[in-house]
Amino acid sequence: LWLRVSLPVLPNGTTGWVERSDVGGYQRTTTRLVIDRAALTASLYRGRTRVQTARIGIGRRQWPTPAGTFFVRNELTKFASPAYGPIAFGLSARSAVLTDWPAGGFVGIHGTNKPGILPGRVSHGCIRVRNEDILRMARLLEPGDLVVVR
Repeated sequence: LWLRVSLPVLPNGTTGWVERSDVGGYQRTTTRLVIDRAALTASLYRGRTRVQTARIGIGRRQWPTPAGTFFVRNELTKFASPAYGPIAFGLSARSAVLTDWPAGGFVGIHGTNKPGILPGRVSHGCIRVRNEDILRMARLLEPGDLVVVR
């Protein structure tokens, strides 16, 4: 049995095939975060039920937040800078513009030490939320969950 998997490479949306026996344990997720770039909102769903909505910041026009269906790669904490807030989620999304950034321009969702700038086009492509919103998301969002950016 072969599984089609999303790959965290450019161009965004790239997929590949892997044998089921090479994957190990996995499970189906019903949690997804929907990012609406026009409305500047993030809505977290469990199944069909919306459990959280937050106002967000997205990439400036020259550094757009990429659209597509992605997944949470990891959860990060203990930053040297308060600019990322208490928690960040690394996504499989990659910036097509900032490819020279550390680790190749991965896009993330993170808190901020400047909540007054939200909502708006305020970032280099990452999705920023208020710290209280990222802490609430962190109770439900985990690696492997879907993130749909439209």
